[in-house]
Amino acid sequence: MKRTSLAQFLFATSVLCLAALPAFAQEDAKPQMAQEERAQERRLQEEGLQDQRLNEGQQLQEVQRLQEEQRLRRLARQKHQILYVTPEMKTGRPQDLAQIKIQAAAGATIPIWNYSTVAYDSATYTGMMVGRSPFFHGKRVTTIPTVVVPVKLTFADTGTVFDPSAPDACAPGGVSVLSLVLNSPIFQNVSFTMNSAAVGSTQYLDAFQRANFWSLVSGTPYHTVFSSSPKVLPVVSVTVPAADGSTNFGICRNYGTMLFTWWDNYVQTTLIPSLAVQGVGPATFPQIILDSVAELIPACCATGYHNSFLNGGVFQSYSVNEWDTSGFVGGTTDTMSHEVAEWMDDPNTTNPVPLWGHIGQQANCQNNLEVGDPLTGTAFPSVTLGGVTYDLQELAFYSWFIGGTSLGSGGDYSNNGTFTGFAKACPPGGTN
Repeated sequence: MKRTSLAQFLFATSVLCLAALPAFAQEDAKPQMAQEERAQERRLQEEGLQDQRLNEGQQLQEVQRLQEEQRLRRLARQKHQILYVTPEMKTGRPQDLAQIKIQAAAGATIPIWNYSTVAYDSATYTGMMVGRSPFFHGKRVTTIPTVVVPVKLTFADTGTVFDPSAPDACAPGGVSVLSLVLNSPIFQNVSFTMNSAAVGSTQYLDAFQRANFWSLVSGTPYHTVFSSSPKVLPVVSVTVPAADGSTNFGICRNYGTMLFTWWDNYVQTTLIPSLAVQGVGPATFPQIILDSVAELIPACCATGYHNSFLNGGVFQSYSVNEWDTSGFVGGTTDTMSHEVAEWMDDPNTTNPVPLWGHIGQQANCQNNLEVGDPLTGTAFPSVTLGGVTYDLQELAFYSWFIGGTSLGSGGDYSNNGTFTGFAKACPPGGTN
């Protein structure tokens, strides 16, 4: 009996223990479940915080994007001022007119003619222009040997490349800047009327020069032109050092700026001399073409200029012009028409005239015959060729600087009638 009772006791104890096991297991599971729940809650909280941070980051990016769009819209309305420069030369600008005339007569440099005129201030002014004199007989076509030099600039600061020979998505029709220039009125013929005078179907700069001396050349074959298919060199690659240039954020695309002093020194000492093997020299007029790169002088921006120097002791003239597709700086054929016209009437940049100023881009007094400066920003009617609209600048006549009765078309003093009288002496400057 005792043995049975012990067995029963042991059996009962075992049952009780077994019965208690689930209870113990359940008690042990509660803390583990609580930990898992807390971990899951922390995960959810962390995910919520991450989502919140992501949303905040996205919101910040959106705010920054909107702010940038507003900034660009403001910049689109307030572009950099386009400046036109008369550079000072480190190598010494040629000023011996007699020597240059001898070189021109020998064919060593481009065709040049000299003038000497008594102006409205009773002083005599002597200078030179490109082509043949409209004052003498033998009026005929003078074709200036022109070489177009597309320059691809790579900026060392970012590696950004500006190539005028490559298709440009921001250019009209997505074509290259070089194509736009070659098909423009700088090289192609258009029927021009200036101050009611039909000056001919010709290039814009020739039309201007004919209108400039219309009383002398009307009805004659007097022309000063470039070939409609000028010699175009293969693209020239140049790297702009980080210390001398930078890339900047534009409206449609980036644009570049480089120090004028560095660039023009490079043009005279390296670029033009290196092109001698391709026929570039004093007897040619190199027109250097850039895509969306301007010069700092010292502040932004010069979109083009013309200049001269002694190349092997012989008079060398040239121009540099950009077509800006960034939408930020500006400057297309309006810049080229300004600069190439000034090259034609003042190839040495030193043709003296009575002091003029406080008009156009000149806030002070200036004494050289730069036909674009008095009307900077004043448009000549635009021209459409091949579906592209080309902007041109109105230009001042020779008579505006010299005074007296105008030699120009319509008896006016600029080629779209803005100047109806000649310059006032500076100070105070302005126009009659």
